[in-house]
Amino acid sequence: MSVATTDTYALLNPYYAWYAQDKWRLTPKLSINAGLRIEYEMGPTERYNRVIGYLDPKAKLPITDAAQAAYALNPAPEAAAADFVVRGGSVYPGSGGVSRRMWGNELMWLPRVGLAYQVRPKTVIRGGYGLFFDTLNVLNESPDQTGFSRTTSTVLTNDFGVTWLAGDPRKGVSPMTDPFPVRADGSRFDTPTRDALGLMARAGRGWTFSNYDVRHARQQRWRLGIQHQLGSDWLIDAAYAGSYSDRVPVNLPLSPLPEKYWAEGLVRNNNVANNLNSNVTNPFNIANFRDLATSAPLIYQELTTQGFYTSTTIRKNQLLRAFPQMNSLTQRLTPLGETRTHEFALQVQKRFSKGFNLNLSYVRQSAEQRTSFLNEFDALPFWVESNNGRPHRLTATGICEFPFGKGRRWANSGLLSHVFGGFQAAATYEWQPGPLLDWGNVFYYGNLGDINTGERTLDRWFNTNNFELTAAKGPAAFHRRVFPTRVDGLRSDMTNQWNVNLQREFRLKERIAFQFRVDALNIQNRTQFDSPGLNPYSTDFGRVLGQTNTRNRFLQLQGRLRF
Repeated sequence: MSVATTDTYALLNPYYAWYAQDKWRLTPKLSINAGLRIEYEMGPTERYNRVIGYLDPKAKLPITDAAQAAYALNPAPEAAAADFVVRGGSVYPGSGGVSRRMWGNELMWLPRVGLAYQVRPKTVIRGGYGLFFDTLNVLNESPDQTGFSRTTSTVLTNDFGVTWLAGDPRKGVSPMTDPFPVRADGSRFDTPTRDALGLMARAGRGWTFSNYDVRHARQQRWRLGIQHQLGSDWLIDAAYAGSYSDRVPVNLPLSPLPEKYWAEGLVRNNNVANNLNSNVTNPFNIANFRDLATSAPLIYQELTTQGFYTSTTIRKNQLLRAFPQMNSLTQRLTPLGETRTHEFALQVQKRFSKGFNLNLSYVRQSAEQRTSFLNEFDALPFWVESNNGRPHRLTATGICEFPFGKGRRWANSGLLSHVFGGFQAAATYEWQPGPLLDWGNVFYYGNLGDINTGERTLDRWFNTNNFELTAAKGPAAFHRRVFPTRVDGLRSDMTNQWNVNLQREFRLKERIAFQFRVDALNIQNRTQFDSPGLNPYSTDFGRVLGQTNTRNRFLQLQGRLRF
């Protein structure tokens, strides 16, 4: 049983913005529009400093000397005692000379410019450029209140009911009668430690934090297009557009296992995995920190509640990492990511006239990103084709009013007008390839270009030859990646869908009309299939076993009274 004592928080991060814009008509055919936006976003503060902040990587901890001395008595062959450094702890905004802000302020300049030039009466060239910044605010980023909220747990029994630590069901006393009995110190509940643990608040636990020097992601966008009108109804628009984003936030591992310890190649290496996962003497065992029981009793009591400190052994790989006392450490919002896109867009439009409208659009796009790490020890993210776009996308929409009824070409009066008048039909079409498949680390012994060859069926979505299909021969733990995360051209099922609707308007009176409409979504009843199995050790490898859409054709009836 457990009950939480949860603190509240009140966050504030002021945001200010200014904008100026002007337009110049340089000639009857050329105009320029320029603007400048300035944004100043301040880092957030908590009204009463009830948050934990970021990592001080050089801070000496109360356990530093004892842990390093314990390691020196039983060092791992891979790392000398001098290489085992126990430094780095959590800091609290507004405490100990640390800024009250969870991250720093930033002043951002966002210029943009656009131009339009009329080449001929029915031909116009347009272009533009702009710089944009993302926002970091308290609505998007929740605070870390480690220590300010705490859970009290009651262990009912340690011996499967032979003895009871709360209540005694054998004597008819339910544990719920007094689920949190009075303890030796006179307390019932664990009160929040707030900032009393200081640098040790996250030691022994995994921690994901945001550094103080967070920067806002920024994006440059540009576009150049030409638009031409054909006759009075048709319009063609062709354009190139691009973008480049940097300082994109990524999660940066701060305690990776160094590259030199990892296995490589296309042969399973059990020796590396077994060695790094072997249990060795734990230099963080609580027995090494007895002095804290008197010098820092609150910290000592907290250590006794964590298996990281109570265990006498620890995995060897933990001791070979930076910040070994943190049990994994990740820095959020690290501005190392980048994205870039290039696209050509062609649009053909027939404006609504004579009861007919049509829009056709085709986009050819290249989109790449580097927002994750191929291996945990890599210094920078890697470039990969993005699934946030598709290399091709075709869409079409159209509306057609039937030429019957009042105000139209035929049957505009009398009985025929009442029977056939007021009908309208519309349709939309969408086609694009599916997303690229995301792979784990597997052994492949052939040419990557052969994977996406051969007849594609639901039972064989891609060529499964040349993959290692025996789990005992696949990559073991701590084997650097030898297979790409995505294979060029190998995608899930495409989107290929028609939607149509038919509606009719009944004129009840001059100013009152009733509209009835039938929508058919996915009228061809096409199934959108799910991704194939990507586990080479499964009998379902390369097979598609499900679908992504929960329903196929969907019919919808609507009625609307307009007056």
